[in-house]
Amino acid sequence: MGIILQSWDTVVVTLITLMIVTVDAKIYERCEIARKLEKAGLNGYRGYTIGDWLCMAHYESGFDSAFVDHNPDGSSDYGIFQLNSAWWCDNGITPTRNLCHMDCRDLLNRHLLDDILCAKRVVSSHDSMRAWNSWIQHCSGHDLSEWLKGCDLHAKSDSRKDSWG
Repeated sequence: MGIILQSWDTVVVTLITLMIVTVDAKIYERCEIARKLEKAGLNGYRGYTIGDWLCMAHYESGFDSAFVDHNPDGSSDYGIFQLNSAWWCDNGITPTRNLCHMDCRDLLNRHLLDDILCAKRVVSSHDSMRAWNSWIQHCSGHDLSEWLKGCDLHAKSDSRKDSWG
C-alpha cells in the first residue's frame, strides 16, 4: 500500500508541475512576439531580421512558449525557438553540452529573455540560422516582409539571403 501511495504522490507532483508550466506558458500573437524580439535586439542581429526570427519561430513552435518536441535520438526541443536538450539546455535526462547554461524548463514560460539569449548563442555559432531546419526550408531566401505586416515594425535590409534549402 505504501508503494502505491508513493507512486500516487509522484503522479500528483508531476501534474502540479505541468500545470504550473502551463499556467505560465503563452501562445504569442505574431506582432506581439515581433515587438519583443525587436526590443531584445534581434532586428539585424548577425544579419538576420525580425522576419527571419518570426518565420523560424512560427514553423518551430507556432509561437507557443510551452511547446516541447521529442526527437528519435532521445533529445527534446523546448520553447518558442525549439532549443535542443543535447546542445543548448539541460533537461535532466538527455546527455547535454548545455551551451546556454540553463535548465530546459526555463524555456517553457512566457518570459522570453532567456530563450532569446540562448537563440543568440545558437545564431552566433558556426551554423547560424541554419541550425534550424525550418528556417532553411521555409524562410531562407524568401521575402519575409509579410511576417511584419500590420506590426508597425520594419525589417532591416541587411538580412543574409542564404541560398540554403
